[in-house]
Amino acid sequence: MGTKSILLLMLSCALLTACESQQERAAQKAAAEQAAQVEREKHCASFGYQRGTPEYSKCLENLYIQQQQHEAVEEANRQARLQAAARGMQQAGAALQSISPPPSPTVHCNTMPNGIGTSTTCF
Repeated sequence: MGTKSILLLMLSCALLTACESQQERAAQKAAAEQAAQVEREKHCASFGYQRGTPEYSKCLENLYIQQQQHEAVEEANRQARLQAAARGMQQAGAALQSISPPPSPTVHCNTMPNGIGTSTTCF
């Protein structure tokens, strides 16, 4: 994926995110957390833990902590990618600014008297 594609994708995501209301984001976050809790409960039950036991609660806690750590790592990775993209954009901008325009062609003109005035020839 090229730099332009990545930039376009980032801008599109930013614009789409701006369209969401805070209530919509909060509702999505709550729904995602509820779904994650259901998955944790399924995992603990599949390990053989019985609902309501200390072991079941500890299993849920451990899975929750693992998920939080995983999300923290993912967020750190996302931030690192954003910073790398920003550095790349700054470097690209600096490279564009350092490019000198091609030199203007040199024009030479000669003006000579021709009897009724002057004649100018440029080359």
